[in-house]
Amino acid sequence: MAQIDILMATYNGAKYISTQIRSLQNQTFKDWKLIIHDDGSSDQTLEIVRNFAAQDTRILLVEDEKQFHGSAKNFMHLLTLSTAPFCMCCDQDDIWLENKLQLMLDEIQKYNNDVPQAVYSNSYVYNAQKEEISGYATLCFPYVVKDVLFQNSGVQGCAIMLNARLRDICKDAPQVVAMHDHVITLAATVFGQLHYLPLRLMLYRRHDATVTGHTAKSLSERVRHFFEGRKTVLDTKHYEAIKSFVAHYESIISKENKEIFDDFFRFEHEKRWQRCFHIIRGGYRIYGKRRILCLKTLLRPLL
Repeated sequence: MAQIDILMATYNGAKYISTQIRSLQNQTFKDWKLIIHDDGSSDQTLEIVRNFAAQDTRILLVEDEKQFHGSAKNFMHLLTLSTAPFCMCCDQDDIWLENKLQLMLDEIQKYNNDVPQAVYSNSYVYNAQKEEISGYATLCFPYVVKDVLFQNSGVQGCAIMLNARLRDICKDAPQVVAMHDHVITLAATVFGQLHYLPLRLMLYRRHDATVTGHTAKSLSERVRHFFEGRKTVLDTKHYEAIKSFVAHYESIISKENKEIFDDFFRFEHEKRWQRCFHIIRGGYRIYGKRRILCLKTLLRPLL
């Protein structure tokens, strides 16, 4: 059994996937297995993966004829195929720096892995069209569940290493999943521990075909986006995913965390000024700041 399972969900990734797989093969840590599940690619993705698998026994293409029509469910399926002590999700189009696996493994092994653990690092934002590598992909650093509830996302999925205890909880997925990294981040803060390793260990590629949206490279850029368009405090899909998470794991959520979720769901029935006081009283945050969340709450509808 490999020490680390790397889980790659693919779909029409022929343009970039060879570069990503080579960056995995160039890792200084060698005891890994790459498990790939494709979601119905119509380009040369499968041919490229098969060629790599024929040359490297650590690469496994799972051909089970299952299609999910989205990366979230594809990654959740991949979690069910992992058996290693540690695992990481991997996008098909990024580039991992050669010491990423070793540094993240060293970090997570500092903690008690008899309980659910996750460690996340940061990334450079990479725009090949502009020939630009700069900034930070992650500007929000959650540690506890109250940091996550208003985030409308999880920690960047390909930046997280999780242990077997946390993976096995996430394998039993809720009915509603906004994104796989949202489930992993919530589960880490609710059932275990979430730690930040303040290093940029990957080139996070941005291009026109990227599944996720625009990534701001600085806090000032995120502030500009804050005031754009008709936005809400909570994204409906992520809010429904939180409700589904609580309903699904209700029997194993601690009394303390149940009280936090019950308190969070009260926001839906409050007026804007009440929500602001609720945030201050309850200690909810985004970007580590209560005042930013208060401003957001005063300027936008909740849902």
